[in-house]
Amino acid sequence: MFCQPLVLSILLITMLVSGCSSMRSFLDSRLRAQPAAGTGFVPMEELAKNPRLPFDKAWIKQGVDWQRYRTIYIAPVNTDYLRQATWWQEGIRADQMEQDVQNLASFMRTQFIRAFQDDPRRRYRVVMAPEKGSLTLKMAITELVPNKVLLNALRTSTPFFAPIGTGMAVRAFERGTGAQATVAFEAKVADSDSGRIVAMFADRMYATVRPIDLRGFTWYGNAQEIIREWARQFVQIANKQPGEIIRPTSTFSLMPW
Repeated sequence: MFCQPLVLSILLITMLVSGCSSMRSFLDSRLRAQPAAGTGFVPMEELAKNPRLPFDKAWIKQGVDWQRYRTIYIAPVNTDYLRQATWWQEGIRADQMEQDVQNLASFMRTQFIRAFQDDPRRRYRVVMAPEKGSLTLKMAITELVPNKVLLNALRTSTPFFAPIGTGMAVRAFERGTGAQATVAFEAKVADSDSGRIVAMFADRMYATVRPIDLRGFTWYGNAQEIIREWARQFVQIANKQPGEIIRPTSTFSLMPW
């Protein structure tokens, strides 16, 4: 029966990733994407890893009175730096990538607006244009790789309920061939009145590794998941208390979605 290998796979992975915190840390470190070199949207050389924040790199201006800001404007997401690269135009969906990018940029802005609007603490009220005393969040998608291998190889040639974690095996193959679904962003937060930059962030993430990856059956399901998580983390940073640590998202999950 095909269900038995699946059950055994999930049980094995459960013991590995949830029964030992040191094992989780080890796998997270091995599966996490390397930080992006940067595209120029933010001066990456001025950013550094902050162990209290979830992103690869960050910079926060010292001495800013964050309490004076009560509203935030989230600007349309920049895709110019992605268009300047040539590699993304050579993929399976080269003829549709332009529209794909615009759709994902719109999705990203919507998710960030929604995340702040749904924040139970109501730290920032979202405004539809910069206003006096507001912050402006400017973001750029700087890398975007759709689920090429997972969608084509797993869907067409590999049984869906394969033993010992089909999703993990395919992810390993993707990374070995450079086809891993990836998305990266760079962001800067400005004082809307003066235009002065008060914070900058950058992050790059692979798709989450799963025994079975249902999001991998769409071109950008994994990228959308990552963007939702980034939006949630930005709200966490907005509500961060002194000394609080906001940890990065785990690179693997037992859930298929």
